[in-house]
Amino acid sequence: MYIRDAFLDIIENAIRNAFDGTVVIGRKEIDYSVLFPAGEHADISSSVAFRIAKIVKDNPKNVADKIIESVKPINPIVKMSNLNGYINAQLDEKEYCRMVIDEIEKKKGKYGNLNLGNLKKVVIEFPSVNPNKPWHIGHLRCALLGDSISNVMEHCNYKVERMDYIDDLGLQMAEILLAIGNKKIEKKYDLFLGEEYVRINTEIREGHLESKVSDILKKMEETETEENRRVREIAERCVHAQYETAFDYGIYHDSLVFETDVVREGLFNTAMDLLKKEGMASIRTDGNYKGCLVLGSKETEEGEGKVLIRSTGVPTYIGKDIAFHMWKLGILEKKFRFNEFIKQPNGKIAYSSSQNGREMDFGGSDLAINIIGSAQQLNQKLLSDSFEILGNGRKSIVHLAYGEVNLKEGSLSGRSGGWMGSGANYTADDLLRETTTRIIDVSRKNKKLEEGKINSTSKKVAVGAIRFEYLRIDPLKKVIFEWSRALDLESNSGPYCMYMHARATSIIEKAGYTESLKVDDYKQMTRGYDFELIKLLGNAEEIVRKACVELRPNVIAEYLIDISSAFSRFYENMPVLTGGDAMRLRLAIVIASKQVINNMLGLLGIETVEKM
Repeated sequence: MYIRDAFLDIIENAIRNAFDGTVVIGRKEIDYSVLFPAGEHADISSSVAFRIAKIVKDNPKNVADKIIESVKPINPIVKMSNLNGYINAQLDEKEYCRMVIDEIEKKKGKYGNLNLGNLKKVVIEFPSVNPNKPWHIGHLRCALLGDSISNVMEHCNYKVERMDYIDDLGLQMAEILLAIGNKKIEKKYDLFLGEEYVRINTEIREGHLESKVSDILKKMEETETEENRRVREIAERCVHAQYETAFDYGIYHDSLVFETDVVREGLFNTAMDLLKKEGMASIRTDGNYKGCLVLGSKETEEGEGKVLIRSTGVPTYIGKDIAFHMWKLGILEKKFRFNEFIKQPNGKIAYSSSQNGREMDFGGSDLAINIIGSAQQLNQKLLSDSFEILGNGRKSIVHLAYGEVNLKEGSLSGRSGGWMGSGANYTADDLLRETTTRIIDVSRKNKKLEEGKINSTSKKVAVGAIRFEYLRIDPLKKVIFEWSRALDLESNSGPYCMYMHARATSIIEKAGYTESLKVDDYKQMTRGYDFELIKLLGNAEEIVRKACVELRPNVIAEYLIDISSAFSRFYENMPVLTGGDAMRLRLAIVIASKQVINNMLGLLGIETVEKM
């Protein structure tokens, strides 16, 4: 809703008039001061008087009084007051209700959309799991964060490319080649590789097989060898298996870039040549890094983190990462060739880099967002700092770090100790199977789901439960996956929010009709549970903006809990179908609530169900 902008206009103009233009406070600073408090004192508020009080050497209460005296109200703001220096505004509940319902009805699935991106291109890389294992519950967090942030940024008019980087040339792949030989495979391929990888690592430690691994690694990194061909084949087959997991969770990609193609296309050497040509990197002739290629001029503070190629000629990790991100951000004009990799359940094709494909417009973005665990914060900071030099302030990299994931209680049925055999790691497949089973048990116990619908909806509800439990936590904090909370159909969970959507659907179906409201219908609006809910529904843009700017899907999860709880209080205390003269208005509020819950769940990648 535009209510924030209207309030900002009022305060900005009032400050200008109250102080005759002598106090200059930017709109952005006023914006930071805006609050949407709970309670009776205000519907929207500002603390800007505290900031101005420091400038004019007065107390905030006097400043707030002076600003309020200069206010020219804008509909639907009808009353301004001062509470200990806070400038509080009250809305006309009837007019504001009309505005909110009209906008939701008009925009429907696009309600809450913002034009923050103006079609600026962003590449979001996730989850980039090595192609030698199944996704475990930590990888799943990365994937869910990447997917939901992509949804939010698309909702805010960014052009989003969902990218997966496949490291198919690392040491782990040489170990896999040694491990699997010509063994017969009778299980999901990524799980088979994961178990073989654990086994061979034990044998390497105990049997001194490092030399064999080194020989394989050397042959693997040469372009026209059997080892090179086979490792790519294994990697692609593993990624196909991993994507079965991704599709179960509703996670999709646009592009996959394989490291074998990055090496084959000579991206690193091209990047280093460009940096040297542009004077952005040079070979040191003396000092600690003599013979090394280092990013920046001689006056730049040097350190191992800015070394791109060691004196031995070996590229550093940060050097290779800089080269890849130069392509991602369009600093290198080079284009990879791509082929169709897999047709996804959402109807879109995921394309993978390829030796024989066609050039496509992947990469070349204005912004790169990397969803990578907290352990990589130092490397990602070095990368981001490097692009302050390379991008000239026009291109940037953002690292979204995330904490680890653990289960609080119990084990996953059917798998003693998880795929690594340690009791500490579980696959994302295991988690979904177990959650689905528990959803069925919980549903039958409390009869929340209709018996005939349990099996058909249980997997959707399970995915919703897992997604919500992961995404409701701030990315930097650890996730402790707790069964009792994730599967709670009564409050603060994905299934609870899904149930509120289904409850709204049921009320609408029982009403049997939907009609646009007339002016007189809004006279039934009160400042009770109905207005509490309307104010929340009107805040959708605020929530989406915050989630997008801060890259925090948990803001949307928290908002969904607030809406769902307010909706529950509304229909329990203000009957809809027996509401008499207020029925039409209350039904319209139910329809609006259903739409907003649907939109917000969609941003978290949670599919709604019509009946629960």
